[in-house]
Amino acid sequence: MLPNTFVHLPDIGPVTERELWDSGVHTWEDFLSASSLPDRAERNAGQLRSLVAESQERLDEMDASYFSDALPRNEMWRLYAEFRDRAAFVDIETTGLSPDSSDITMVGVLDFQGYRAFVQDENMEDLRGALEEYDLLVTFNGAAFDLPFIEHKLGRMFAQVAHIDLMFPLRRMGLTGGLKAIEKRLKVGRPSALSTLNGFDAVLMWRMWRNGDKAARDTLVRYNAEDVLSLPKIAEIVYDGLTDRLDVPCAKLEPSDVPDVTLPFDEGVIERLAEMKVRR
Repeated sequence: MLPNTFVHLPDIGPVTERELWDSGVHTWEDFLSASSLPDRAERNAGQLRSLVAESQERLDEMDASYFSDALPRNEMWRLYAEFRDRAAFVDIETTGLSPDSSDITMVGVLDFQGYRAFVQDENMEDLRGALEEYDLLVTFNGAAFDLPFIEHKLGRMFAQVAHIDLMFPLRRMGLTGGLKAIEKRLKVGRPSALSTLNGFDAVLMWRMWRNGDKAARDTLVRYNAEDVLSLPKIAEIVYDGLTDRLDVPCAKLEPSDVPDVTLPFDEGVIERLAEMKVRR
């Protein structure tokens, strides 16, 4: 989709982009070879051709930050096809909602090689170096929660990385609510017994682990892994759904091959959590 995109150029909004597509200018190559352009684009054709050529060069260099800076915030999803092989899917678990009064207990990072857990007092210090490997981060509600929380606790680290927060394009598609509710509507993710757990359960599992329940630690990690495992599939659904709506000639995204995560968890922990809820 990115080579079909023009809204990252100055003074080109959705209306002018649609005029370009409707006139047969579907790609950057079409733009550079066109003998004439729609009026809105023709007025500044020289500068726009220079910027389109630069866009080609930046994509050849896989410079995600260039497009992240140039694209409107609500169009970040267009980065996905070109940069998904250089992407990390990220989700955090915390002891509460405010970074001022709560801590990060763990951060889950998934790519197409596998899943890694960065856990407080174990290997959290390795998180910064791990995330520096990626050009694109994909989250759900990460713009408001996960990434600011990480930076509040661990310092600035996302200034040069592109970010797709799936919550916003999902809303454009009429899919609102939390991640688990959206997974159910899209029929993706969470086939295991952990499907009944929620964010508060994650807080309780951390407390159980701190009180000596090792099984709670393993179950928390597996719970987080299932959070991030659904994100690649949801990202594909978003990408294909929004490209279909734009109705521009664009190749469909090939389904990704996400590695299975077979981390252990303890159904006894889930039972104990259910008992704790009843007592509350």
